[in-house]
Amino acid sequence: MVRVADLFCGIGGFLVGSGQLATDAGAEQRCELAVDIDADALAVHQRNHATRRAVEASVTSLVDYRIRGTGAEAEFVYPPEMIDDELAAACEEIDLVAAGPPCQGHSNLNNRSRRNDRRNLLYLAVPAFAVACRARSVAIENVTSVVHDGADVVATTKALLGAYGYSITEGVLAADEMGWPQTRRRHFLIARRLDAPGGSGPLPLTEVRELLAQDRPRSVVWAIGGTQALSHDPAMHDLPEYTEANRGRMAWLFDNEEHDLALAERPECHQDGTSYGAVYGRMYGDRPAPTITTGFMTPGRGRFVHPTERRTLTAAEAARLQGFPDGYVFQPGLDKRPTRAQLTKWIGDAVTAPLGYAATLSALAPALVS
Repeated sequence: MVRVADLFCGIGGFLVGSGQLATDAGAEQRCELAVDIDADALAVHQRNHATRRAVEASVTSLVDYRIRGTGAEAEFVYPPEMIDDELAAACEEIDLVAAGPPCQGHSNLNNRSRRNDRRNLLYLAVPAFAVACRARSVAIENVTSVVHDGADVVATTKALLGAYGYSITEGVLAADEMGWPQTRRRHFLIARRLDAPGGSGPLPLTEVRELLAQDRPRSVVWAIGGTQALSHDPAMHDLPEYTEANRGRMAWLFDNEEHDLALAERPECHQDGTSYGAVYGRMYGDRPAPTITTGFMTPGRGRFVHPTERRTLTAAEAARLQGFPDGYVFQPGLDKRPTRAQLTKWIGDAVTAPLGYAATLSALAPALVS
């Protein structure tokens, strides 16, 4: 049995990957706890992962902790403690704490508060939670630029966990290098208690990359093309009403057999050049998809025009590119359909399943082979 706590969980994308790893290892995954501030996302999580406890709250509200210093000098002022005794008992000696703290504050697309966004400090709630419940291993996912954060959250987390007996590996994992049809790259910090079953630290991410490496990635058309059946939920196939200008831009791409929109066809503010050349672009059918973001239904937010049809991706197609199985239920309740805004956020923010698989392999390998 692999017992998991899923923090900043969204709809459970990480657990799709970790669950597959558990299955491949001949084990069963059980989600003891899921925590998020989005009640509907938690409901989706519970429907798909039989989550035993779902808590609608900030992770920071579950643990009593204070941190002194930053980077290598950081330390907990006193040992972190779970505030709720029942929750503490449920999560004691849990096998894996999986966490995807908000990444918007670290993203290179955030030109306003990048590096110094208050949300960045939520990353530090993860080591506090892990230490408080004596988690055997921890996997934290974020954008690659998290290492440049103004508060030095990655180095601070390494110091905090290291002081409590955790061995750590960190680095960037790329989905397409594992053969997946999406070029998503994410930073992972993996930690494992040296006194946990298996008696060693996590499998280094360099070794994980070597073990899962593929010669070439699959293509967009392999994932979403042909006659393959997608989700049967009508909400997963709804598309927005495009503006006349955006309909014209998509038509221009196909009429001219192009994948990049000409400057003259872009909004006036882009016509002197732009550093985001893929914006308004059409996907290449024979290549992996770009990183799926919350803007996958909006032409002006990336290369999200379908490779063979004059439209953007549907939620069903984006979900498949993120690694969700077609049977995944995205409805919060039997009589509650998700909105288009919810679907784009939930799917775009999710941890791509192959990356969750790789991170879990690093975190749990010592126990699985012992």
